[in-house]
Amino acid sequence: MRNIYIAIALSLLLPTFALAQEEGDYRRSSIYSICISHDKAKYTSEISDVFVSMPTPDKYNNHDLNIKLISSLDKKESEADITKFLEANNVARRVVALWFNRNSETGECDIEKVSERGLYDADYFDVELSKQTIRGEAMLKDAGEELINNTFVLVNDIRYVDKEKSAKVASGIVKGLGVVLGAFFGSSISDLANTIGDAVEDIRGFRVIVTSYLYQLEWNDEVANKFYTDYYISKGEVNPEKAKAFNEDNTTFKLKFVGSKRVDSGETSYAGVFEPIDMIRKVCTRSIDKSVLELQRTYEQFKVKTPIYSVDPEITAKIGMKEGITDASRYEVLEKYMTEEGLTEYKRVGVIKPISGKIWDNRYMATEENALGSDLTATSFTKVSGRAEFLPGMLIREIK
Repeated sequence: MRNIYIAIALSLLLPTFALAQEEGDYRRSSIYSICISHDKAKYTSEISDVFVSMPTPDKYNNHDLNIKLISSLDKKESEADITKFLEANNVARRVVALWFNRNSETGECDIEKVSERGLYDADYFDVELSKQTIRGEAMLKDAGEELINNTFVLVNDIRYVDKEKSAKVASGIVKGLGVVLGAFFGSSISDLANTIGDAVEDIRGFRVIVTSYLYQLEWNDEVANKFYTDYYISKGEVNPEKAKAFNEDNTTFKLKFVGSKRVDSGETSYAGVFEPIDMIRKVCTRSIDKSVLELQRTYEQFKVKTPIYSVDPEITAKIGMKEGITDASRYEVLEKYMTEEGLTEYKRVGVIKPISGKIWDNRYMATEENALGSDLTATSFTKVSGRAEFLPGMLIREIK
């Protein structure tokens, strides 16, 4: 393990008190998102294209592998089917390899990603680590527990709900209106209405049902020790035996099924939508956001922390309706500590609640539809309880 300790560098100047940090300067969980593509279903290619272009969910690090789509016949997949696929394709092992920027040919690894996401100073003189001190080991363990263990795989089954009949009724109304307007203003208005009507026929009532399956990487002392001892190859080191052993290990690295959620997109406003693909993108993006939110609220390990952005004149944070904030929401304020052993801990120092009328509508395309609160850039909060003063960079997390 000596090479690992030398490779990782953590600032040893951090004492055991609350750590100040910039907005965005905090440890995020990592996520790899996949979509099941139903080859024979309507709008499959459009939904797949939209999914591939979606950004990584806010507050998570992008840990995507090359494969983003799983092709499927139009059958109902189960958790067992998805688990079997993930295991057969050694997704857990590939996720671990990505953490260490592993070269698939030589097996060479580095700690750059762990350093970056763990907020370690990779260039700091690493005396404690190179000497394999207790503190150095604690730092390495902290990185594993706080970062690698909080790696998730999210498999999304997006199914279009056919609303063809109701869509045609709606488009007929628009076309009929065009005929009336054309009698007064000329045929161009009627032609325009017919064009709009054709688009409405495709997008009016567009709806999907998303079932999301959440998995978490199993990373513990036993798995970590085996990886560092048997598989880790430092830059410049040649060890084909270790490289081959990792590639053939189909049992050490595993994904644990956490749970699933099924959400219905429901009716979505098409304000601000000018092309059918815009509506598909809007519905699918908001549905995935809703699914992620439900998973966060149900499974503690998937919850995210968000830094306080400002405290004067009001407490603000860069979250809003996309994260499910309502007038009834409550958030605990967490202060980050580092113990003498180098482990990260969080302590609740207060509770805040959003200010009514100052909740940011940051849902996808909220600005285009001129939604209330879409002109804000953050949500404002007021203190419910806690210390006299909160500071920018302190983390908040939703509580029930």
